[in-house]
Amino acid sequence: MQESFSFGSLFEQLSLTEVLDNIDAGIAIYDSVGNFIFMNTMMVNWRNIPRREYLKMNVHDFTKVIDVCVFDLVCRYKRRVSRLQYYQDFQKVDGATRVRIVTGTPIFDGHGNIKYVVMLMQDVQDFENLHHTLWEQNKILNDTTLKPKTTEKTCIVAKSPEFQQLLSVADSVAPLDSTVLLYGESGSGKEVIAHYIHEHSKRKDKPLIAVNCAAFPENLIEAELFGYEKGSFTGANREGKTGLVEAADGGTLFLDEINSLPMSIQGKVLRMIEEKSIQRIGAIKSKKVDFRLIAATNGNLSEMVHNGTFREDLYYRIHVIPLIIPPVRNRKEDIVPLCLHFLHYFCQKYNLQKSFSDEVLEEVCQYQWPGNVREIRNFVERMVVMTPCATREISSIPHGILRTAPAVPIMIQPEKEIKPKKQVGGSSKEKILEALAACQNRREKAAEYLGISRRYLQYKIREYEIPSRNNHKEK
Repeated sequence: MQESFSFGSLFEQLSLTEVLDNIDAGIAIYDSVGNFIFMNTMMVNWRNIPRREYLKMNVHDFTKVIDVCVFDLVCRYKRRVSRLQYYQDFQKVDGATRVRIVTGTPIFDGHGNIKYVVMLMQDVQDFENLHHTLWEQNKILNDTTLKPKTTEKTCIVAKSPEFQQLLSVADSVAPLDSTVLLYGESGSGKEVIAHYIHEHSKRKDKPLIAVNCAAFPENLIEAELFGYEKGSFTGANREGKTGLVEAADGGTLFLDEINSLPMSIQGKVLRMIEEKSIQRIGAIKSKKVDFRLIAATNGNLSEMVHNGTFREDLYYRIHVIPLIIPPVRNRKEDIVPLCLHFLHYFCQKYNLQKSFSDEVLEEVCQYQWPGNVREIRNFVERMVVMTPCATREISSIPHGILRTAPAVPIMIQPEKEIKPKKQVGGSSKEKILEALAACQNRREKAAEYLGISRRYLQYKIREYEIPSRNNHKEK
């Protein structure tokens, strides 16, 4: 005879918390005055707030990002209340407004007073996306009936005062057409800030063309930037090609890693910026192009000017509004919100339900993150996909995921003025010959002896037609 079912034995084996954490909707429980006493994993991922932080908060802490507080309605009417609620992300600056269905249910004590309020929240857009996906998978709807995905604005996770101040300045300069120069380490979010400025500018309805200056070989970057006419050179497209600068006409041109531009191109880029015109390779006439320039660098341009590897006139031309993006290690308050933001993103992408334990969040706060936001994103994705699907809470970080002794890069600080080069004996032909002889023709040592860069030394050697081997062994 089959053993009778026992709810008591079920709840001994399956906790209520585990059940609620596996529900694909936000669930929160408040006490009689609105203090959080429970929230499920969906709520943690939704707001990018750890559970222990939630337990210090009240429902009224979120009144600035919602249009109405359903908790107050439940307390007023002392019954279940359901309604649509407009809300924004608590951690994202200028986040998009979304709509969700919120149902609040009161739980009374023995005297008819509200003791707890249970809140169930379901995002309308997420529900519609799931609805359309299921219909599409069952091939019931024609593809043309599906609504196209709307392009949302760039949302920036920013809790630290340093990044809030940066965004405040970005908001001020965005409506202008002034050139912006972004300083920041690799992975710190320079392109994200560029998109943010573009989306808050009067050119937001036109394209933003992003060009990574380090991604093109020196012999191709001119053709990629300015384009070329048909038949300009062997291997060229028969119809010619529109350059990336021309494609930014009316919009914003973002030159990332501008410090990687070769010297042979910097003069043409300077002319492009000053005259707002380009000339395709093989063309006779130039063409006017209307764009707003945003440049970015992960190197110290003033030092490069001092070393002779970056044109001084180009430096001053783009150094109009410099913005320094602080590295993650200098804005510790953003680490946990960023981790939870990417956790929510990858859980949605891979259709998973996971959360980070308090111990994991404490450990990530102690790490220096030399790879900045890009490293955080990669770390979170790795943690999500490496843990078993059945694991809901990621309670530890495997050994080797985070480097034990990361090399901390030096933050880039632009100098206010360019200092003259300190050369030992100038760069005349005689002095160069003397330095090469003293250093046994080792060019790196000779450049250091003269106080100039090796590239500049090579340029002078070609100018003075000095033989590559000057009666000494070359390095």
